Amino acid sequence: MKYCIKHQTDGQIHIILPYRRLTDTEADVLYYGLLETQDVISAHVFQRTAAAVIRHKKGAAKKILQRLNDLDLHSQEAIDALPGVSARATNEEFKDKAATKILIRLAKRTLLPFPLRAVWTICNGAPYIREGLKDLFQRNFSAEIVHASAILASLLTRDFNTASSIIFLTDMGEMLEEWTYKKSVDDLAQSLQLNVTQVWKQGEDGSLIKCSIQEINDGDCIHVGMGSMIPLDGVVVSGEAMVNQAALTGESVLAAKRPESTVFAGTVLEEGELVISVQAVSGKTRYDRIVQLIEESESMVSVTQSRAEKVVSRLIPYTFGTSILTGLLTGNLTKAASVLMVDFSCAIEVAMPIAVLSTMREAGRNQITVKGGKYLEMVSEADTIVFDKTGTLTNATPVVEEVLALDGRDENEMLALAACLEEHFPHSLANAVVKAAKDRSLSHEELHTAPNYIVAHGIISTLNGEKVVIGSSHFVLEDEGAYISEEDREKVLAMPTQYSRLYMAIGNRMAAVIGISDPIRPESTQIIQSLRDAGIKHVVMMTGDSDRTARAIAEQAGITEYYSEVLPEDKARYVQAERDKGRKVIMIGDGINDSPALSAADVGIAIKEGADIAREIADITLSGKELEKLVVLRYLSKELIDRMNRTAWSGIVFNGAILLGGIAGLVSPGTAALLHNMSTIGLCLNNMQNILPEEDEVIL
Repeated sequence: MKYCIKHQTDGQIHIILPYRRLTDTEADVLYYGLLETQDVISAHVFQRTAAAVIRHKKGAAKKILQRLNDLDLHSQEAIDALPGVSARATNEEFKDKAATKILIRLAKRTLLPFPLRAVWTICNGAPYIREGLKDLFQRNFSAEIVHASAILASLLTRDFNTASSIIFLTDMGEMLEEWTYKKSVDDLAQSLQLNVTQVWKQGEDGSLIKCSIQEINDGDCIHVGMGSMIPLDGVVVSGEAMVNQAALTGESVLAAKRPESTVFAGTVLEEGELVISVQAVSGKTRYDRIVQLIEESESMVSVTQSRAEKVVSRLIPYTFGTSILTGLLTGNLTKAASVLMVDFSCAIEVAMPIAVLSTMREAGRNQITVKGGKYLEMVSEADTIVFDKTGTLTNATPVVEEVLALDGRDENEMLALAACLEEHFPHSLANAVVKAAKDRSLSHEELHTAPNYIVAHGIISTLNGEKVVIGSSHFVLEDEGAYISEEDREKVLAMPTQYSRLYMAIGNRMAAVIGISDPIRPESTQIIQSLRDAGIKHVVMMTGDSDRTARAIAEQAGITEYYSEVLPEDKARYVQAERDKGRKVIMIGDGINDSPALSAADVGIAIKEGADIAREIADITLSGKELEKLVVLRYLSKELIDRMNRTAWSGIVFNGAILLGGIAGLVSPGTAALLHNMSTIGLCLNNMQNILPEEDEVIL
């Protein structure tokens, strides 16, 4: 892309593009292309002047300029990747609306004679009065009644200028409130968009090929296995499954899917497997569903917000009564109208949701996806956190250290077969096996039948008529009864004790044991201590691994309470038992076997690089590479609650002052309307500001 640098400092670049004006698409490609660039803090694209200002971390200028050089504003791939609704375009739309309203008002005040202005004001005020009367007859004491009364009082006193000002300021206030709310929803919805890059495409001969999602066209068939997210909308061609659609419908009951059933992108297949004929390759239809879910979901409303809304809703009748009393005692309708312009509910009903949405958006920019404001509040109140070990406290990228072939088998052949089975059910250990095969340049064609995943145990399939099982020692040696010779048993016992072991049997005979190094994350010890410093009193680790491995990891992490060799139901029972004791529990995990516990906790937190089903069930998702985001999350949640409390008190105090000014005759109705709306907008703008420091870091 061609551009000219107009101004540059160590932290900001101002560029101008060789266009008279950018189209909506060009502006969006530039804006989102910059936002997705590492080390970019913020980007502002000026569509009319074809310019942009990029704020970035210090020392990243060279990388940003290289990104600008590589960016193609007319690339079809970049255009296809744009979100369904553009937050940037939303800003431009509302800026135009605001400018238009201001110009119309100026033109009306300067060009129209007084009689026409009076008629215009009466016509514009009629809808407000109608809505107010409607709520009054329904005994719904809303802000609309207050506004309608103020407008009506001004019209009855023939104070058309005041009535016009009240209408204009109320209209502008509502528009600006809608703007800030919609922008927050758009930003949040984009952070919840799907991030699926590869799918299993079914060929005409029934074979499965892993390919990029960009290569999928309408009518192509894709295979989705148990525990995986459905990446695209479509219709089931074959197979039966139970699908978790809670992310789109809010329903907790699994939906049965059979041939000819419709499935939706973003839902998770919990049981069974499906072959799906794709009908919406872009996946953008999901955006509208996410926005609708955010706007309708009760989970967006925190307990603090609900409590504040109930308090201020009780103040509306008192505001109305105070206005009537002021009018009766003073005989001055202007004073009564000034009192009517005070609406205590606006700051709560508008500014507080924006605080929640903005914090969720900020969390998203820090690789933390939060599905509802109430979960942030629960994180702030939590006193107990339960960690799964593998892929959570330990490194998110385990490494295969040893492949021990048994029963005369070939080491590379066993690793290739294990990778072939494990790649269908991504998990930290499975990913390690697949990567090891790739590093050795081992091809692993689909020679086996469709694999079947047994939660917390392993995988069963068939190869050349022989049963193949891979998983834990308990599953392979005890449940499946695989035979192992004494000589091979001695070899297994001689493997280093720090390895996690993956057992594989073919034809009911042990064929290989894969030793996987699963080191603790270097930051885990510090994270545990930081969480304790932040008020988490009870830290627990639970794992299905052996007691030997669990003890070593717990000691390194500084955790005194741990449980080993536990099943998924054991984790869920423990979490529920802690909640029954009155504790607020956070559960964090990354695997399919963590799903029951994630559901049972007050707040379930999943690791992004873990299983799809864990991310779908969880209330919050963290980037798997940075466990310190837990501390950032705790900090954000506590600051959000403080911000919401400040918003409630600020709104009450400021509007109370306006009310007293109106009673005293110090504030006219127009001024009261201006002050009220400006205070609400000011609180909204304040609540849209980032909580974290400028460098987006929290000192641990």
